[in-house]
Amino acid sequence: MIKKIQLILSSILLLICIGALVYSIHFRRDKNGKISDKNVNIIIQENKNIKNADVYYEFLKNFNCHGDEYYYSLIELDGYDYPILLLSNAVYKDNHERRVAMGTDIYYPVNNQITRFGSIGSDGTAYPISADKSGIFTAGGHEVAKYGLDVEKGKLKLIYEYIMVFYQVAEEVRAITLGIIGNENKIVSEKELDKANAKYGNANRIYFNRLC
Repeated sequence: MIKKIQLILSSILLLICIGALVYSIHFRRDKNGKISDKNVNIIIQENKNIKNADVYYEFLKNFNCHGDEYYYSLIELDGYDYPILLLSNAVYKDNHERRVAMGTDIYYPVNNQITRFGSIGSDGTAYPISADKSGIFTAGGHEVAKYGLDVEKGKLKLIYEYIMVFYQVAEEVRAITLGIIGNENKIVSEKELDKANAKYGNANRIYFNRLC
């Protein structure tokens, strides 16, 4: 009788262990797998004020997070038919407790395919990625850049970048400001960097929401 009870208890314990194992495997698949239709529908509804946001429905539904935490943002710029999708796993909370990013991948539709145009990044958490209606900004202590999209080529387009470079002559530290404007590289005045920094400062921080 005792042996029979022990056998039953052992069987129950085995079933509990198998159930826990199956659950853990299922949980990991959910965590590492694709986004559910329900979650994508929520994302689209949350951005229903953004025209043509649903173009990213299938892409987001099939996006695999591989166990990482990803965050998304949809932004609208002048001159584009669709919103631009930003996906980042390099987000942090700003002083208003809202999620911003210092690095992100950028996606946009090309010939009915969602295409990754590239990645951009700022130099540290003091410089969150921002945007106005004319482009997307990154910045650092002595640099600022502005990007758009070259839709025909399916890649990022650098609108401009200004970098202050320091060098030493004897014991004197000097600085020059380099400007990359389109395809042209040249030395510019520090005022050009200041103007670009002011535009970055007046741009809107891009806020991100949890994707997976």
